[in-house]
Amino acid sequence: MNKEKKHEVVEQLTAEFTKDASIFVCDYKGSKTKDLETLRNAVREAEGKVQVVKNNLASIALKNNGVEANYEDNNIFIWGEDQITLAKLVVKHAEAHKDAFKVKSAVIEGEVKDADYVLEVSKLPTKDELLGMVAYMMKAPLTKMAFGLQNLIEKKQNNEEE
Repeated sequence: MNKEKKHEVVEQLTAEFTKDASIFVCDYKGSKTKDLETLRNAVREAEGKVQVVKNNLASIALKNNGVEANYEDNNIFIWGEDQITLAKLVVKHAEAHKDAFKVKSAVIEGEVKDADYVLEVSKLPTKDELLGMVAYMMKAPLTKMAFGLQNLIEKKQNNEEE
């Protein structure tokens, strides 16, 4: 890769590795192409991106965004705005392919986090799950009130019939 191409890659990554982006760094050594393609498709559906990037180029792009991080070995970078969904995908893939895929670290909200943090984030409910919980909680009192009114109407009708 020539200098011009490297500079282009760093500019692209710097633009994408913003404060809003959650970046997951994983070791993919030994992974099959088919498995990585499955991961790519799942991440793409979650509006994220997956790319194998040279460690130096990724470190420079992160440094341009105020994050100090150095990487070694083979790494695949997965990033997007929805950190919980991406964390769930990455952890699920790592559990399914323990021998060939491992979560190393993440950069979330401009801070470098370890693999344990990624595991904890993956256990949190997603935005859609939270909205479902809120909708259920809002619906429950109305449902109870409707049942109560229905019982009251039935009771009144039974008293009038007697």
